[in-house]
Amino acid sequence: MSILDWATLVAGILGLALITVGAWMIYPPAGFIIAGLGLLSWSYIVSRAMARVGSKG
Repeated sequence: MSILDWATLVAGILGLALITVGAWMIYPPAGFIIAGLGLLSWSYIVSRAMARVGSKG
């Protein structure tokens, strides 16, 4: 992984964390909802990327 890949990963994780904490501060259950949606989105993106890599090789 290149530095840009790591920076993108860290920025994405930090962004999700900040959005989750902000929602938590407004309404605590919303923090859990945002975190869950973020994790579901992340798993979908990763599974699509893995499928794309698997179909090439």
